Amino acid sequence: MSYDTEARLSATLRGIVGDRPYAPDLEQIESRGRKLRHRRLVWRTTAGTGFAAAIAAVAVLTAGTGTQAPEPGLAAPNSVATAKEAPLMKLVNYLTTAPQPEGDATLVLRNQVYTDGLKVDVWDLFADNGDLYFAKTRSALPARVKGKHTEGGGDDEAGRKKAVAAAEYGAKGDLNEARKRMALAYLPKGVKPFPLDAPGAKPSIDANLAAKLKATGQDASAVGNRTDSQVWENSMDALKAGAGSPTVRAGVVRLLGQMPEVKVTQGTIDGQPVLTLAAGALISSGGTDSLTINAETGLPIKYVSDSIGVTVNYTVTRVTLADVANGKF
Repeated sequence: MSYDTEARLSATLRGIVGDRPYAPDLEQIESRGRKLRHRRLVWRTTAGTGFAAAIAAVAVLTAGTGTQAPEPGLAAPNSVATAKEAPLMKLVNYLTTAPQPEGDATLVLRNQVYTDGLKVDVWDLFADNGDLYFAKTRSALPARVKGKHTEGGGDDEAGRKKAVAAAEYGAKGDLNEARKRMALAYLPKGVKPFPLDAPGAKPSIDANLAAKLKATGQDASAVGNRTDSQVWENSMDALKAGAGSPTVRAGVVRLLGQMPEVKVTQGTIDGQPVLTLAAGALISSGGTDSLTINAETGLPIKYVSDSIGVTVNYTVTRVTLADVANGKF
């Protein structure tokens, strides 16, 4: 996965949302997002990708989310863990034994709100077999499913499926191996893997990187842990694509909990208990990116990126492809 400069990031963001504040060109956003493919959390932010950039080993992060209550079939546990267990461990303990929900697909509504006032709602329909259907309106989904008009293909689709598989493995498997699989999920076939850093490790700065930092007006504080950054970023993809699976949610929680730069706080949103996981400087290169999940189900609720200036609210529902195709969802 390539990395761009902050200048290119800023220019791209301005091109995506800055020049059409009142009547955004959704097709343009989709096209520009697909070209960069960095921060796929706000993936197709109308169908455009959320992204952030870095220089050499300078790590980065991405964007957005909101609020929602647990959906039927994705209910919370009754009582599975003792009060002494950490919040993430309690959640993982439940998710690794929870039954798989009914249905054969997960519908994700992404309500995206940018700091410049732009608001975009989009629908992602993730089939359990790995297919993805995308629509800018809910009413457009039935025709997409009936016509089998799936999205993705190539490295992007392969990477998404690998990220989901890495999360599934991480639910109960060796975390170091799961971390490796998640970090490299989007690496194109045939491309040499980049060196992996231990969770929370501070990368060294050689003369070449020091020169690049100086040339862009940055210092050592901007250098983050690339592996942590990739694991965070790709885990967001896995959580969105596999939101309907307790196993995927468990794996993502374990992977994020392994990184010391991810801080966890407890709270409530609209009466539901939540956990907010905030990415530290080694992951975000100084910015603030946070994921909020339901503390009892692990369902994604909100992702906020200060660096990109977006909040994405998630609503997750289990459905069947047949019902969607017939407009009954």
